[in-house]
Amino acid sequence: MLMAAGGGRVLENLIQSKAMTIEEVFTGHRYQLDTYQRDFTWGRTDVRRLVDDLRKKFINNWRLEHDREHVARYQPYFLGPYVYHEEAPVTYLVDGQQRITTLHLMLIYLRELLRAQELDDEADRLASLIQTRKFGQTVHTLDIPERRQFLEEAFKDNNDAYALPENASGALRRLWDASRVFREEFPEELRGDALPYFVDWLLDGVCMVGIRAATSEQGWEIYESMNDRGVRLGPIDLLKSFLLSKIDTEPAGADIIWRRMVSELAGIDVNAPSDFIKTYLIGRFAEVDTSTDTDELSPDVERISGPFHTWVKDNSQHIGLTRSSDHRKLIDDLEENARRYCTLAAAARIYDAELSGIFFNSYNGISTQAAPILAAVEERDDSAIFKAKAKLIADYLDLVFVRRLVNDLPCSGAHLDREAVRLVGLLRGGVSVSNLREILAREVSALDYDFTSMNTYGLRSNNSRQVRYLLARLSGFVETACDRGDEMRSYLDSQRPFEIEHIWANHFDRYQPETGTRAEFDSYRNRLGALLLLRKSDNASYQDLPYEQKVDYYQRQSHLAGSLHSNHRARNPSFNKFVRGHQLDRLLRPFPKFDKKAIRTRQDLYQRLCEIIWNPSATFGNLARPAQRPDRSRTRTRARYDVAVADLIAKGVLPARAQLVGRRRSEEFKAQVLDDGRIQVDSGETFGSLSAAGEFALQTKSCPGWNFWRTRIGDREVRLVEVRRQALESGIV
Repeated sequence: MLMAAGGGRVLENLIQSKAMTIEEVFTGHRYQLDTYQRDFTWGRTDVRRLVDDLRKKFINNWRLEHDREHVARYQPYFLGPYVYHEEAPVTYLVDGQQRITTLHLMLIYLRELLRAQELDDEADRLASLIQTRKFGQTVHTLDIPERRQFLEEAFKDNNDAYALPENASGALRRLWDASRVFREEFPEELRGDALPYFVDWLLDGVCMVGIRAATSEQGWEIYESMNDRGVRLGPIDLLKSFLLSKIDTEPAGADIIWRRMVSELAGIDVNAPSDFIKTYLIGRFAEVDTSTDTDELSPDVERISGPFHTWVKDNSQHIGLTRSSDHRKLIDDLEENARRYCTLAAAARIYDAELSGIFFNSYNGISTQAAPILAAVEERDDSAIFKAKAKLIADYLDLVFVRRLVNDLPCSGAHLDREAVRLVGLLRGGVSVSNLREILAREVSALDYDFTSMNTYGLRSNNSRQVRYLLARLSGFVETACDRGDEMRSYLDSQRPFEIEHIWANHFDRYQPETGTRAEFDSYRNRLGALLLLRKSDNASYQDLPYEQKVDYYQRQSHLAGSLHSNHRARNPSFNKFVRGHQLDRLLRPFPKFDKKAIRTRQDLYQRLCEIIWNPSATFGNLARPAQRPDRSRTRTRARYDVAVADLIAKGVLPARAQLVGRRRSEEFKAQVLDDGRIQVDSGETFGSLSAAGEFALQTKSCPGWNFWRTRIGDREVRLVEVRRQALESGIV
């Protein structure tokens, strides 16, 4: 399409637009920013939202049985326009750099995953998009001077070790934080067998519209037009117009209320007004599914997550909008709940011990926790009652998250968001604090996973953020209980002043013959009981020393670290009182030598601390034991694969306790399928998916689990993907 910039002008002065796939967007360009363009501003929530949108669209199309050619027929996804102008050899981004920057980081991460699966040709394809060669010089496709060193480090195999310099700018820190979303929160279902399909679809099925301006000045005019003058009304404005048009008496007063509400919300974040209204509509009106055996959001929630103004129009009768006064009442109720939402948003950003669960859930990516809170609130609730309800609901979601985490069940922000939405249906209409406590107690009682299976849980290739969270909560609990003050804000600071410390240095030779194989060494070294949370500067200074030399330094750290030293209990009355009060003498004790037995003891200690911190009886009262525990194999998250390992066992396709084997190069790895469909590797760790088990066995970031693991059927050794395919083709599952 060509758009005339002025009558009679030559072709070069015309504004041109073209639909471009992501591969075309990143092919052969050297992007830089125009002088007036703002730098990178997206936060973790923005990046999560983009990743989850792409995940949902892709997973709706993908099936493991598909050939790669099927991807060409998957539904495309439009990521919006971007504006640029060219001054050879540079393409200047005028608008759209937030999305293009995030996509660039995603390509770097996907390249790592492809290399982990030894798909080198696929990885090279991405390498040509991440970097470009112009006039004998290789530069990053997004070539912004301040970012060059960061991207050079991120492009290396050892990028996990990269740390920002202390004087890094805010924009560079946001860039680093965005990159951590991929390293720490990228969906498991996209890291496994689906990975090459997802990359194909991302490059060829996701598109943007590139709008090329002839000059920098023309680009600025387009930017202004798109972001200021002539911009299309968004759902917020359209909903406001709809509601005000239905108010007969004093609509101007309602307009003032609306403007004030939106202004206060916008002070939190540019997306806060629309996020609030979506949350409010879900909490108050959306049809939701309260069962635990679905991974789907209801159609109402999906629609509200998009153009919510049309949902309100289409559901006016359902939400009670019949008279003029109903529309005015809705605006008044929105204003009242916007104040509550602002309180929750503040607690999500800045640690407040009174509403610490809100902060913790935000740290762990749970973005819809406000929906069940607004569902449970009644109009007459004062601030104290509102906060009491918010605390109970946030603490429940935090408990579910941690239990799922240590049981290797899906616990991403998206999975917990679905749990938050499920709660809405149980709490809507307003409940008293006592009734809310009873409802949540029943929900905890119905959980079929607790802390009893965390004896092998530890650090893996993609859970460092979650492990850091666990260590922070354990360390913080002991510190505050011993009157040292609340350090949670520092422990979880996004700039990472605290880091995970391995008590065992990465020297396999030091632990012979106690750990007979490298796999056994890695298993014990990475277990939670062999980890601490230390200040970054201290961790860097002595992490490679033998334990016997480090333990003196540990004594000057937190109680969890200091307790390893034989002198820690001397003249330490508050710590001794804590140990006696919780009967931890056997577990919270010094170790002159830190061997496998010591690690197992510390693992038991951490499990016991988890049971104390996340004690549901202390939070919700007595728990009524359900008449029958749910079958874990039927309530697990299926990751939308349609068929799970447990299904193959239930139908007799795989034998119970099936033995698995995987091979890479000259190494062989063994595992076993447990009765509930989980996978247990030789060193004892259990996983909820074949891919996760493969990642652990290979000590890598990505593994195509169905293709990696094999089992013996009769006299043949076959890949599980083939077993699955035959079961589908024969109609058994």
